[in-house]
Amino acid sequence: MKENNEPPLELENKLYTTEEFGSILRNKFGADNYISNVMLAEIFLAKHPTYSCKIKKSKNHISQKT
Repeated sequence: MKENNEPPLELENKLYTTEEFGSILRNKFGADNYISNVMLAEIFLAKHPTYSCKIKKSKNHISQKT
């Protein structure tokens, strides 16, 4: 099987809220309407954690340790 080394998203050089990021994902890839933009973003970030640097951290954000 051929590997695709291209990044799945081309983003502007700015920070996004989780809601905005999920909206970008929905517009790019589509998704079922019963999944919120926030949940869509969380699912994507779990698979592609390199994009987490593009997300604004909330004031009460607690960093996860792996």
